[in-house]
Amino acid sequence: MMSTVETASVFKPLQPPSFRQTLANSPSSASYILPTMPGKHVRFSRVATVHSPPTPSLSFSNVSSASSAAPLTPPSYIGSLPGPSPYVVSFPTGSQTTSMKPVRIHALLQSSSSPALDFDLTLPPSTITSRHQGISLRALSEPATNPPVSVITIIVPHLPWSITVRPSHGTHVTVSDVLEEIYRKLRTNISSQEFHALPSEKDRQRVTAAYEQRYRRIRSSREYEDEKRRGVRRVDFLMRHTRFMGLSSTSRGPDVWVLNTA
Repeated sequence: MMSTVETASVFKPLQPPSFRQTLANSPSSASYILPTMPGKHVRFSRVATVHSPPTPSLSFSNVSSASSAAPLTPPSYIGSLPGPSPYVVSFPTGSQTTSMKPVRIHALLQSSSSPALDFDLTLPPSTITSRHQGISLRALSEPATNPPVSVITIIVPHLPWSITVRPSHGTHVTVSDVLEEIYRKLRTNISSQEFHALPSEKDRQRVTAAYEQRYRRIRSSREYEDEKRRGVRRVDFLMRHTRFMGLSSTSRGPDVWVLNTA
């Protein structure tokens, strides 16, 4: 369904405050259940909220997943980040004047059939691994683009929502800002109206299956029930195409990019 666009050490939160912030997680959030087919129900939050499980204490030496989710065990790869620069040139496909500088996207975010990061969008950024020797705090703190920009808009193909990324601190968007905001925005609950706006009953069934698969992977019985109760989220609209395949440029300017998944 989704368009397709490299990982041995854990991606852990940055020291800046944004990685230590805890997203709102109110247990009193009300939800209601909508029947979809015999024996199956889909839950929706009454309000569009964003929730995420607490981020565990992290280091860069070992792979450790959040306690609420089954750990992913991707194959290990040994290598180094490509090229002398962490940026890869990416030109918008639309017309541009000769005075315009080429826009470069950071190598960790580059669109590729073998992306630098192993990122399951249903899991928090703390679970990200690298197919290379590791991901340094310095790399995560680097600008997402070169030249740096103060805002990035990310389009998600086939979804009615875009993702706006702004600096968590400073004046420009960083690599970590992009990864955090993608995860946070895809954790937003959807409404019944958004669910029924899907083109077909088959699509609704696929979203429901993605929702069920997501909460059933949780080990803790308490967190399992909590995540189930909170209902369908935007990430479920990816219909299990939740592997991050990087960002690719568009004809809409240097600050508009497309999220590729597989």
